[in-house]
Amino acid sequence: DVVLTDIKMPFMDGLELCRILMERLPASKFVVFSGFDEFEYAKQAIRMNVFEYILKPISAAELGGVLRRLKERLDTERTERQNTEALRRRYEESLPVLRELFYTHLLEGRVPPEQAAERAARLELNVAGDAWAAALGHVDGAADRRELAALSVRQLLEENLTLEGWSCRAFLYGDAAAVLAVSRGGGSVYALIQALDRVCALAESYLGLTLTMGVGAPCGDPGELPQ
Repeated sequence: DVVLTDIKMPFMDGLELCRILMERLPASKFVVFSGFDEFEYAKQAIRMNVFEYILKPISAAELGGVLRRLKERLDTERTERQNTEALRRRYEESLPVLRELFYTHLLEGRVPPEQAAERAARLELNVAGDAWAAALGHVDGAADRRELAALSVRQLLEENLTLEGWSCRAFLYGDAAAVLAVSRGGGSVYALIQALDRVCALAESYLGLTLTMGVGAPCGDPGELPQ
């Protein structure tokens, strides 16, 4: 955490030692002692972010004061790092929910088109493409287990909706499952409809659910998805 070094030493001076340690121990704090009251040394020390440049002789009380200030600085930095780390962890844990909200807001027209790419990038998503389409699922006769049916359908879509030319994301939209499909390289909407039709057949076979998917017309801008 802390390196205390003299300036004048055999083989290597203290500032050279600090230069090397800055690369190897970037979080360390340096306290440099010197018997030479030379401004050039002080300037070099400041450039290397030396915490304290002290002229000898130094008393125990003076050194104790320096170490107490160092402890306060280190404690503050450590607390900030821990807080940042905790925030980062909480953000990563919330990413799945934030992504679902983003997709929902996109379908409802609550994301300004010029901000869509930027917001997606913050959520580590890629919504760039040459066309966009939305699909919404409806399960017949599942009123008493609507949420469970929607979760099952979303999982089925995630596992089976892969097709050339389209990147598809399944998510919950209210109490239904929805899909945002992004065309990259001229994906055909008919291929998308056929792939969704296969998932409907799988829902009947695997889950015993009658799934219907409604597919919106492809649009040239994600801002047009709500229409």
